[in-house]
Amino acid sequence: MTKKDILTRLIRAWRAAVVAAVFVCAAAFPMARAEAMTQADVGPAVSEALGRETPEKFLTAVEGDMTRRDALRLAFEAMGWRFALAAVDQIGILPEWPEVEGVSYISATMTPRPPEAMTASLDEPLTPEDMVEFEKWLRECRESVSWKASFSWNGTTLFMMKRGVGNPNGPANGDLENGENEPLFAAALAVDMQTVPCQIATAEMIGSKRATLATIAAENYGVIGGINGGYFSGAKPIGVLRRQGRTDNPKFWPHRSAFGWNDKGESIFIDGKIVSNIGSAREYDEYTELMQAGPLLVKDGEAAPNTEDVDPNVLNKRHPRTFVGTDGARVVWGIVDGRDNMHSVGMTIDELRTFCIKGLALTDALNLDGGGSSSIWWRGMTFSQPSNSSDAERPIPYAVLMFEPGAGVRQ
Repeated sequence: MTKKDILTRLIRAWRAAVVAAVFVCAAAFPMARAEAMTQADVGPAVSEALGRETPEKFLTAVEGDMTRRDALRLAFEAMGWRFALAAVDQIGILPEWPEVEGVSYISATMTPRPPEAMTASLDEPLTPEDMVEFEKWLRECRESVSWKASFSWNGTTLFMMKRGVGNPNGPANGDLENGENEPLFAAALAVDMQTVPCQIATAEMIGSKRATLATIAAENYGVIGGINGGYFSGAKPIGVLRRQGRTDNPKFWPHRSAFGWNDKGESIFIDGKIVSNIGSAREYDEYTELMQAGPLLVKDGEAAPNTEDVDPNVLNKRHPRTFVGTDGARVVWGIVDGRDNMHSVGMTIDELRTFCIKGLALTDALNLDGGGSSSIWWRGMTFSQPSNSSDAERPIPYAVLMFEPGAGVRQ
C-alpha cells in the first residue's frame, strides 16, 4: 500500500468520525424550538385582556401545547361565543358548506378580525410572539365586537348575528341602563313565500298536545325551516288561529295584532287597533294561515307605538324574542336569544323594534311568543339556545313550518 493510499484512508476515516460526532451532538443537544404555550399560560392573559375571569365550565380544556386555533377557540369561549361556534359548525355538516368550521369561519368574517399571523396558520403552535397582537385584538373586542353571516338554500336564507362580550358575573338580562358591548345572538329565516310554502302545523297532528319545534318539524315531510308561533296557554292558542283555511281557535283577542298569509305568497299585518273580529271578518278570508300575537313592532317602516295592553314586564324588560316581518320582498321569521349573561341578554320590545328597522330593514313586523318558547330550526338543526332552566327546548302547541315546493303539513 502506497503512502497515497494510506493518506486517502485516513482522510475518509476522519470525515466519518466528524459526521458521527455531529449526529451525537445533535442527539445530545437538540435545536432549541420556540417556547410552547399551554392553557395555563394563555388563560390568564385572555382574562386580563377582557377585564374579567371566565369560569372553567365555559372553556374547552386543552392538554399540552396550544395551537393558534386552540387559542382563538379559548378566546371566543371566554367572550361567550361558544354557541356561535357550534352554530357555524352545524353549517359545516351540510353538503353545500363542507369547508365551514367555527373558529376559522368566524375569524375570517368578524369585526375586528384576529391577527392575520394567527389565522393564516391556525394549526401551527402558539408562540409567545403571537401573544402581543393576540392580546391587543382581545382588548379591541372588549370595546366592540360583532359578526354576521348568511347561508341560502332552496328559497330560504338563514341569517345569524352575534355581538358583544359575555360577563359571567353580570345579570342574565344585562344592564339596560349602563351596559356596553353586551352579548347578543339573533337568527332569522328570510323566505320567498311565493316559492316556499309556509303553513302552521300543530302538535296535535302528530299525536301530542305539545311538542318541541324540532319534533314538529321532523314529523312533517319536506320541511326546510321552522319557528315557534304566537302565544298559548297549556295546549291552546291564545287569540285567533287559522291553518290551511280551517279556524282552530276562533276566539278573538281584542287589541292584539295578527299576521296572515296564503298559498299565493300574499301576506298581511293586521294592526291591533282594529275593532272587527278578525276570526269572522270576511275581508280576511283569503288568508288561509293567520295567528294573533303582538304587539305590532313596525308599521310602514316606522316603529309602531301601540303597546296593545301587553304586560309592562314583557315590554320593558329584556327577554328572548320571536318575531315575523317583511322587507317588502321576503317574509323574515326571527329569534333573539336571551336570559344568558354569557351568550345573549335578549331585548326589550323597543330594542327589538330598532333591530327590525335598522338591523334587518323590515317595513312591517310583529312580535310573537318569546321567552322559553323562542326557537328557530333550519335543515334539521336548531339555531337558537333554550333559555329554560332545564336547557331543553320548550314544547309548544303549534309552529310555523317552511316546506320544499310540493310538500305541506302532515294531515
